[in-house]
Amino acid sequence: MLKLSEARTLQEFLRKNFQRVGETTANNFLKYAGMWQEAERRSKKSKRMSKNSPQNMGAEGIVKLVNAMKGYDQFLAPDPSCLSPLGEDLLSTGIKKELEISEEDISSGNAFVSTIQRKPTTYEGFPFIVEVGLACSKNIPTEGKILLFRFANKIPLLFDEGSDVSWKVVSTDIDWRNYRVVPGETPVAVFVHLCSTKVPYKTVGKEFIADRPDVEHEILNAIREVARNLKLYLSRKEHLAKERRRLDVFEKYLPKVAQFSTKLSKQKKEPDVKPLLKSVMKYGAKEEED
Repeated sequence: MLKLSEARTLQEFLRKNFQRVGETTANNFLKYAGMWQEAERRSKKSKRMSKNSPQNMGAEGIVKLVNAMKGYDQFLAPDPSCLSPLGEDLLSTGIKKELEISEEDISSGNAFVSTIQRKPTTYEGFPFIVEVGLACSKNIPTEGKILLFRFANKIPLLFDEGSDVSWKVVSTDIDWRNYRVVPGETPVAVFVHLCSTKVPYKTVGKEFIADRPDVEHEILNAIREVARNLKLYLSRKEHLAKERRRLDVFEKYLPKVAQFSTKLSKQKKEPDVKPLLKSVMKYGAKEEED
């Protein structure tokens, strides 16, 4: 690229050949790389190519420039408009259809679906977006492990699951017990979609994604975020079940207490225990009852 460029300075080369790199960003980077003085001096020269132009940079200068680019963290992310992610709504709709989860199941608290689309980021200069969905429902087979669905640019990946970076995150990097999930017992399904101009497949078969640190980091953070929503759902569900058992005890014994109390007091009419039952209901159980 340096040899083919017609730019007279490194600043001009950066602005014309790299996306979202303007004059300020280029100047800051060149100062970081220790090349600012050279670029500034060359910019004042005539329009003729000098021996210090980008085309004439030696091997040592090119290596210095590349290493500085790898270490500089102030570049803006590439424009993600070239990518075609699913979107949270469409991903959620697909999950419900695949797992046969209805809106009624979700509204009644019998099922849970949460999706997230991470902000665009890059690995090795290639933009990518990670989308993750998490579902919990009795329709999900446990099979002794967490169910994982993998997609790359909207294409399902069906083989070599154990070699995929998503499986590494799901099975190793996340402690599911922190989110009230018991792997193999809690019916949970994870959906991971990677959208990129260059998906980092590990083999030519394109059946699983390599564990690139940037990609793994994004998948991990996305799953953690939706897992926190799952934790709230499971905590609420556990709380309501506990409250339901508590109310069952009151519903079973309060009518008998009222009956025996009526007989002992020689009253003709038994007291109404419904107001008493309502008074012992906690907020969550009362909401469920309504």
